[in-house]
Amino acid sequence: MKSIIVILTAAALVLTFAPVASAGDPAIICKSDSTGKCAGRKYCCYPSGMSQSDGDKYCKKLGCRRGGTSSCPTAANVSSCGTRDKALEKTSKK
Repeated sequence: MKSIIVILTAAALVLTFAPVASAGDPAIICKSDSTGKCAGRKYCCYPSGMSQSDGDKYCKKLGCRRGGTSSCPTAANVSSCGTRDKALEKTSKK
Protein backbone atom coordinates (compact mmCIF):
# COMPACT_ATOMS: atom_id res chain seq x y z
CA MET A 1 0.00 0.00 0.00
CA LYS A 2 2.85 2.38 0.85
CA SER A 3 4.42 1.83 -2.57
CA ILE A 4 1.15 2.78 -4.31
CA ILE A 5 0.95 6.00 -2.31
CA VAL A 6 4.58 6.83 -3.14
CA ILE A 7 3.99 6.17 -6.85
CA LEU A 8 0.81 8.28 -6.93
CA THR A 9 2.53 11.11 -5.06
CA ALA A 10 5.47 11.04 -7.47
CA ALA A 11 3.11 11.05 -10.46
CA ALA A 12 1.20 14.02 -9.02
CA LEU A 13 4.44 15.95 -8.51
CA VAL A 14 5.61 15.23 -12.05
CA LEU A 15 2.31 16.36 -13.52
CA THR A 16 2.30 19.49 -11.36
CA PHE A 17 5.77 20.66 -12.32
CA ALA A 18 5.95 19.36 -15.91
CA PRO A 19 5.82 22.07 -18.58
CA VAL A 20 2.56 22.39 -20.43
CA ALA A 21 2.87 21.29 -24.04
CA SER A 22 1.58 23.88 -26.47
CA ALA A 23 1.13 23.87 -30.19
CA GLY A 24 3.26 27.01 -30.56
CA ASP A 25 3.21 29.49 -33.37
CA PRO A 26 2.59 28.21 -36.88
CA ALA A 27 5.43 28.04 -39.40
CA ILE A 28 6.16 27.45 -43.05
CA ILE A 29 8.94 25.00 -43.90
CA CYS A 30 11.39 26.85 -46.16
CA LYS A 31 13.03 25.10 -49.10
CA SER A 32 16.80 25.24 -49.49
CA ASP A 33 16.53 27.75 -52.36
CA SER A 34 14.85 30.39 -50.16
CA THR A 35 16.32 33.88 -50.38
CA GLY A 36 16.46 37.14 -48.42
CA LYS A 37 16.03 36.89 -44.65
CA CYS A 38 15.03 33.23 -45.00
CA ALA A 39 18.14 32.16 -46.93
CA GLY A 40 19.66 29.18 -45.14
CA ARG A 41 16.79 29.02 -42.65
CA LYS A 42 14.61 25.93 -42.27
CA TYR A 43 11.44 27.58 -40.96
CA CYS A 44 9.56 30.84 -41.29
CA CYS A 45 7.48 31.48 -38.17
CA TYR A 46 4.51 33.84 -38.22
CA PRO A 47 2.13 35.08 -35.50
CA SER A 48 -0.55 32.62 -34.41
CA GLY A 49 -3.25 35.25 -35.04
CA MET A 50 -2.58 35.16 -38.79
CA SER A 51 -4.42 32.81 -41.11
CA GLN A 52 -2.32 30.30 -43.03
CA SER A 53 -2.83 32.32 -46.20
CA ASP A 54 -1.58 35.51 -44.53
CA GLY A 55 1.32 33.54 -43.03
CA ASP A 56 2.26 32.34 -46.52
CA LYS A 57 2.27 35.93 -47.79
CA TYR A 58 4.28 37.14 -44.77
CA CYS A 59 6.93 34.45 -45.25
CA LYS A 60 7.03 34.90 -49.02
CA LYS A 61 7.90 38.59 -48.49
CA LEU A 62 10.83 37.45 -46.32
CA GLY A 63 12.06 35.17 -49.12
CA CYS A 64 10.81 31.79 -47.93
CA ARG A 65 9.95 29.32 -50.67
CA ARG A 66 7.18 27.18 -49.18
CA GLY A 67 7.91 23.51 -48.69
CA GLY A 68 5.12 22.67 -46.26
CA THR A 69 3.66 23.65 -42.90
CA SER A 70 4.73 22.99 -39.34
CA SER A 71 4.67 24.51 -35.90
CA CYS A 72 7.52 26.86 -35.13
CA PRO A 73 10.37 24.97 -33.48
CA THR A 74 11.72 26.26 -30.18
CA ALA A 75 15.02 24.36 -30.18
CA ALA A 76 18.10 26.55 -30.00
CA ASN A 77 19.85 24.70 -32.83
CA VAL A 78 17.08 25.32 -35.40
CA SER A 79 17.29 28.53 -37.40
CA SER A 80 14.16 30.33 -38.48
CA CYS A 81 13.15 33.60 -40.04
CA GLY A 82 10.04 35.57 -39.23
CA THR A 83 8.75 36.17 -35.72
CA ARG A 84 11.34 33.96 -34.00
CA ASP A 85 14.36 35.38 -35.85
CA LYS A 86 16.83 36.30 -33.10
CA ALA A 87 18.68 38.74 -35.38
CA LEU A 88 15.45 40.61 -36.13
CA GLU A 89 14.53 40.74 -32.44
CA LYS A 90 17.87 42.38 -31.56
CA THR A 91 17.58 45.05 -34.26
CA SER A 92 13.93 45.82 -33.54
CA LYS A 93 14.64 46.49 -29.85
CA LYS A 94 17.23 49.19 -30.59
